[in-house]
Amino acid sequence: MARIAVIGAGMGAMAAAARLAVAGHRVVVYERGRTHGGGVGLFERDGFRFDTGPGLLRLPAVYRDLFVKTGKETLEQTVRLTQVDPAVRHLFADGTDVALPNASRAGVLQALDGAFGAGAGERWSDLVNRAREAWDATRRPLLEEPLRADWRALGSDPYPAAAPARRGWFGGLFARGGGRPRVPSLAEVA
Repeated sequence: MARIAVIGAGMGAMAAAARLAVAGHRVVVYERGRTHGGGVGLFERDGFRFDTGPGLLRLPAVYRDLFVKTGKETLEQTVRLTQVDPAVRHLFADGTDVALPNASRAGVLQALDGAFGAGAGERWSDLVNRAREAWDATRRPLLEEPLRADWRALGSDPYPAAAPARRGWFGGLFARGGGRPRVPSLAEVA
């Protein structure tokens, strides 16, 4: 096993350090700030507390997986998670105010339609569904498995038996033969 230095103590760096340590490496984390957490911080003044970074825990499953694979306790045993509603509120320069509810996809569609017109929620839903396909196809080979020395392995499906039937443009991510599939522009996807 190796001696590894991790520069910075943000969430990603700490997750990498924990996974490397569990794998048997000797890990040292260096941070120039006063504390760990990176962009996740807290500022207090006159009895008020402000998040200085993300106030929401996106993709809690990623953190649950990290805690299960690197710790003795689950995420929920280590920290208190509190669902908030609305999950987020967006205030745009033109005065448009959109509050998106937590844990209600139908509520999000309704809020988007109300703020941006009929069909906006459905367009958002289509985008989220395509993002889900990208997540499902890339999560294991790119985030959960060690990267292989042979980068050509990324050109083929590493889990052909487990791959769901892929549809639409994204089905070409791990396409075999027949040339490269057409990849849409960001504008087409959005």
